[in-house]
Amino acid sequence: MKWSVPLGLAIVLAACGGKSDDKKNDASPSPSASASASASPSPSPSPSPSPSPSASASTAALKEGFKLYDNAEYKLRMQYPTTWTVQDSIPGVVAAFLSPVEDDKDTFQENVNLVVQDLGGQEVTLEQYAEASQQQLKQLITDYKLISSATSTEDGVHYMEYTGKQGQLSLHWEQATVLDAGKAYVITYTAAPESVDKYADTVAEMVDTLESYE
Repeated sequence: MKWSVPLGLAIVLAACGGKSDDKKNDASPSPSASASASASPSPSPSPSPSPSPSASASTAALKEGFKLYDNAEYKLRMQYPTTWTVQDSIPGVVAAFLSPVEDDKDTFQENVNLVVQDLGGQEVTLEQYAEASQQQLKQLITDYKLISSATSTEDGVHYMEYTGKQGQLSLHWEQATVLDAGKAYVITYTAAPESVDKYADTVAEMVDTLESYE
C-alpha cells in the first residue's frame, strides 16, 4: 500500500533508550511501528485495557503512586508512575514515559511511548496500517522478528509484538494501535528482553488510564 502521509510519522522513535541523562547513548530513539503490543497470549502491555481514547471528559481518580500527564494539544490524558520521567520533545512522539535508572549497570530505561498520527483523510483498516508498518520495521530494525500481529474484534485494537536490535541493544517491543476519527493512536512499550515482565503490570495500568477529552 502506498501512503501519501510519510510513514516516518507512523514509524515513531519508540525507545528513548539509555539513561535519560545520556543523550549520546547508542540506544537513542529506536523505531516503533504504527501498531504493536501483542495479540495472542503474549505479554502485551495489557490484554484487556484498550488504548483507544475514551469519550470521557473527566479523569478517573489518580492511582496511588501515579501522577497525571495531560496534553492539551491532543486532548489526551494518561497516568504514569511518579518515579518515571516524561519526554515530550521527541519528533513524531506525543510523549515518552521512561522508567527510573536502577544503578550504573542499568543501560536501558524501559519506556512507554504515545503517538498520534493524522492519516490525511485516507481510509485504511487496522490490518493495512499494521502491514505497512511491519514492512518499514524490517528496514529499520536489525534482526527484526515479528512475534505476533492480530486485531481484537472485541475492542477494535491491533496488537503487535516484535524483537530486534538497535545499535548494540537487543530490544523487545509490544504495541497497540487503534484508528479513530481519521487518526491512528499508537501506544508502545519497549524493554530489554530480560525486563519485559518487570514493568508489564505497570504498563497495563498506564494504558488503562489513557483517555481523550473535549
